[in-house]
Amino acid sequence: MSATSENTRPAAKGKRAHLPLEIEWEDEAPLTVHGHLTFLSKYLEAGGLFKRLVENCPMKFTSNNAPEVADVLGTALLSILSGHTRYNHAQELYGDTLAAELLGIGRLVSHDSLRRAFGKMEGKDAKEWLQGEMSRCVGPLLSEPYVLDIDPTVKTLYGEQEGAEVGYNPKKPGRPSHCLHAFFIGSLRLVAGVELRPGNETAGCYSHETLWRLLDGPLGGFHRPWLVRGDIGFGNNLTMEGCELRKLCYLFKLRQSQKVKASLDSLLKVEPSWHDAGAGWHGCETELRLQGWTQTRRVIILRREAKHQKAARPAGGPLLLNGAEEQFLPLEILPPDQTPQYEWAALCTNLELPILSVSQLYRDRGDCENNFDELKNQWGWQGFTTQDAKRSEIMAMLIALVANWWNVFCRLAEPERHLEAKTSRPLLQSLLGRLTSHGGKRQLHLAATGAAAVKVRALYEGISAFLDSLRSTAEQLTEEAKWAAILAHAFRMFLEGKRLPSVSDGAQLLLPV
Repeated sequence: MSATSENTRPAAKGKRAHLPLEIEWEDEAPLTVHGHLTFLSKYLEAGGLFKRLVENCPMKFTSNNAPEVADVLGTALLSILSGHTRYNHAQELYGDTLAAELLGIGRLVSHDSLRRAFGKMEGKDAKEWLQGEMSRCVGPLLSEPYVLDIDPTVKTLYGEQEGAEVGYNPKKPGRPSHCLHAFFIGSLRLVAGVELRPGNETAGCYSHETLWRLLDGPLGGFHRPWLVRGDIGFGNNLTMEGCELRKLCYLFKLRQSQKVKASLDSLLKVEPSWHDAGAGWHGCETELRLQGWTQTRRVIILRREAKHQKAARPAGGPLLLNGAEEQFLPLEILPPDQTPQYEWAALCTNLELPILSVSQLYRDRGDCENNFDELKNQWGWQGFTTQDAKRSEIMAMLIALVANWWNVFCRLAEPERHLEAKTSRPLLQSLLGRLTSHGGKRQLHLAATGAAAVKVRALYEGISAFLDSLRSTAEQLTEEAKWAAILAHAFRMFLEGKRLPSVSDGAQLLLPV
């Protein structure tokens, strides 16, 4: 069907003439707004990522009319990459035949098929499957010393979902929620694991089972973390004792307790020697054995002069304030007017490093909060909620895996810095694709849109050239070895040219040959 404009008015002098515009609708036109899949699919194929995800998937169908597993996972992959936060959002993908072809699947399934399909899996099998894929994704990088950041975050709910409990919820007090306990590779912004718990299980002890399973399994095969780091939710005897049994270094912030307050008071009375701790902080150290602790441990006390005067505490009141979201919480002392007020913090560690180094290591933990902000507000951890907790956990793990894949892909384009989704999507997903056939040949036409179109084309040409060279010069390498080479190239700024070992099917690291 076509229509012709009737605008025949002559153009004003000095202005471009507006020619009649013909409009034609092509219902079966092979067009897509997901032209970036051309390069992303090449990247996924080189590392064997999507192929392995499909092959290891425990999803089973018995109906002849059921969709293919690859079609379900391909639709979920594209939905997550597009920034969707609800299953219903996948409706906008339905019918994009060219996007399905670029992904190497038969078709994109409906949002109802997507929602029902994840209910076909056993929760335990699905968790093992997705955790195995996450471990294979980050595994080669674990050959280098790394920091494992552990932290929970709240997922607010608005219905009566399974596991919806009232717990610590600073944004929506009194509202039921889920809690996501996450494990990150520090500074690389990659997720090593995630577990969904009821909303009243925000304490660090509820993540111990998953933490020890990761440290004794996938994260302990070749090189365990150089440091396990967390906030006051993990500053307890069980977490520290578990790290000590595994001969791991740890750094946690201590929660308010009478013993800690008494120690601080005693330190202030003897006027300890304060050392520079960076960022305006000063610190001194002592040894404490709190009630319930199995041994005496090193504790570093930090203080910084408060920039703004707060309400004074009553006489005999606490020196530390409670809180799970802040790095260093403001702490007020009741001094004479001439005496400065201070912010205080107490860190417990078995590191044999100077106070300045320990203090800086804990401040670096703040990047963990950026991970949560990106995953919740840009990737969908706050969405994809179902009545059963099983599918909510499956989607949380799948989102983490896809976010890892995309972050590595973006590192191939911009190795110097991490690109958050709100930056990388408009930049790298602004490709339109049109498929044409002529003379027995099929050709895909791509067009970049936006102000950075020239830059986007250059970035994709660089990624494509690297993947082509990897395929041509390393044909004898396995997919696992190629993935290790991709990671080494993506994180070359961190690795300084070092090679990475590959990971076997058992999620174990292999020495490079």
